[in-house]
Amino acid sequence: MQPFSLALGLGTVAAVAGLRAVGRRLGVPLPDMLLALIFASLLAHLAGHHEMPLRVTPTLPAFHVPAVPEVRWVQSLAWSALPLALLGLLEAIAISKSIAARTRQKLDFNWQCLAEGLANLGGGFFQCMPGSGSLTRSAINYQAGAVSRVSGILAAAAVALVVLLFADLARFVPRPALAGILLVTAWRLVDRPRIRYCLRATPFDRNLLLATAGAAVFVSVEFSILIGVFLSFLFFVPRVSRLMASELVISKERVVRERQADDPPCGKLFALGLEGQLFFGAAPELDGVLTDLTTRVEQGVRVIVLRLKRTHNPDMVCLERLHTFLEDMRRRKVVVLLCGVRAEFAQALERLGFHECLPPDQIFLEDAPTDGDGPALSSTLKAVKRAYDLLGEDLCATCPRRQNVEEGGWYYMI
Repeated sequence: MQPFSLALGLGTVAAVAGLRAVGRRLGVPLPDMLLALIFASLLAHLAGHHEMPLRVTPTLPAFHVPAVPEVRWVQSLAWSALPLALLGLLEAIAISKSIAARTRQKLDFNWQCLAEGLANLGGGFFQCMPGSGSLTRSAINYQAGAVSRVSGILAAAAVALVVLLFADLARFVPRPALAGILLVTAWRLVDRPRIRYCLRATPFDRNLLLATAGAAVFVSVEFSILIGVFLSFLFFVPRVSRLMASELVISKERVVRERQADDPPCGKLFALGLEGQLFFGAAPELDGVLTDLTTRVEQGVRVIVLRLKRTHNPDMVCLERLHTFLEDMRRRKVVVLLCGVRAEFAQALERLGFHECLPPDQIFLEDAPTDGDGPALSSTLKAVKRAYDLLGEDLCATCPRRQNVEEGGWYYMI
């Protein structure tokens, strides 16, 4: 370690902090980082410790159409290009979210990805290196007082102007001073209240924060983002794969509701409401639900009402499980009624040939409003009425409808 380099870096940090304090006292925003960098460069030059890198050619890159002589070039470059593109997008989104958390600006990640893709595509015709939002450049830009996207255009124009007019002077900028500015930027970028909030929120957030921070220290800042995103998916899948199942009953008050501990079981009709994501991660829990339904059938249940209104994103794995269950119920001569079925769910059932084991009159689509100002039609109530029609007079001893058969009517609420 060179004592002068260490002193120059620490002095740059002190200069930036001092100029920021002076600016606040005077009520005038000062370009503290630029001034500190100029002072450090002059000091290093006067002390004879400035670096002497290769001279920078004061020209801008010319237009050039990339040539791809062989297809195998694409195959060999893809292994590097795809990870770079993914890492660049993640880095840009991460810094955007970090700054937006302070400025309260709304982000559109689709436009962010499109803009970055177009920029890199255009840069390819000028021999540019791959670019993305930078954890350092964007933070410095924001901390210097930037408030809109125009600042990025002005910064690019300023860089082009400096390259054309003062490129040779870049060799006088000491790297320890740049390191000091990056330290100040990193310190200002840390949102300490938000970190405390995250640590106190949930174990999921706390573990993800600590893992990402550890990766930044022991691996690299860029790859820590990739590691953090991977871990977030890894931790998130078990959380969204929880499938909630609640038994529904028809009470003596003619209300369809969740079963309470003191509600007598029905031996002929079993209604169940599912809630959650019907994707491959939930397949084991769906298997458990369907196994329990099969056990109920073996105990005498003749009609099953399955409420799917609160399920989302069914995929092939769960649909295949459901298909197998319905075929088994058909062989057992048990009627299964699906209610609360969304339009896309119904289309998937039709494409997969569910009609062979599930006729259309056993599918009740998601609730639709009635004509005029009347209440919404409940697919659950339709399914319950249909179930009682199928049961007819074959009612269990505890069925609340048994007490109302003689009254000639039955009404339902949910």
